[in-house]
Amino acid sequence: MFVHRAETKEAALALIRAGSNDCEVARRLGVARSTVRDWRAPRYIAKSAMTCPRCWRGVRRAFGFTEADYTELLGLYLGDGYIARTGRSDRLRLFLDTRYARIVDEAVALLERSFPGRPVGRVPAHGGTMTVVSLYCTHLRCLFPQHGPGKKHERPIVLERWQRMLLGREPWPFLRGCIRSDGCVFVNRTGKYAYLSYDFKNRSADILGLFTDACELVGVEYRRYAGHVRIYRRASVALMQAEVGLKE
Repeated sequence: MFVHRAETKEAALALIRAGSNDCEVARRLGVARSTVRDWRAPRYIAKSAMTCPRCWRGVRRAFGFTEADYTELLGLYLGDGYIARTGRSDRLRLFLDTRYARIVDEAVALLERSFPGRPVGRVPAHGGTMTVVSLYCTHLRCLFPQHGPGKKHERPIVLERWQRMLLGREPWPFLRGCIRSDGCVFVNRTGKYAYLSYDFKNRSADILGLFTDACELVGVEYRRYAGHVRIYRRASVALMQAEVGLKE
């Protein structure tokens, strides 16, 4: 098998970045057009040497998580996510409100950079009012060990030690994921007063507890009720606006 010099490949990639098409690059460098095509869009992805620390199986494609991305995705999963076993792989689905196009787009981008090389699906549901964002990965249940049979509010949801450490270092993205899934931002009107408020609703007492734990880490005051958590103090709302943003 003939292997081109590294300098030739780098020259080809430079021409591609400059806007040259495959035929032009092949003609200028004296290589086959199919070779230039493969350099432009490689079909081979080298296997990762990573080993999953939970199941000890090999990880074919390396993950791209940052700590902030992981805690945000954890918040999305605990709010509106579901993991199912499909054949030899797992499937993560996030059920998002179609009205919030920016949240849907950024959820797709989050999955794409966290799971590089894996296709991310986006399909409408419930007559278009819901958008289901999904991907397949063999190690989803290892990454999110809170997965289990039954509904989340009918079983314990407890973070593992390594997850608690990540949440302690990156609480704001976790709060963002929670608000973007099971939360809302609205104007609360009481008599002649009107003020912005945040609300996170979930049927799991454990998940509500994780939300309030994160609030305490960042100094956000809240009031917890039986099925939701309300944030309405002016200083705390200002913090949430700056770090979490509005739901749009």
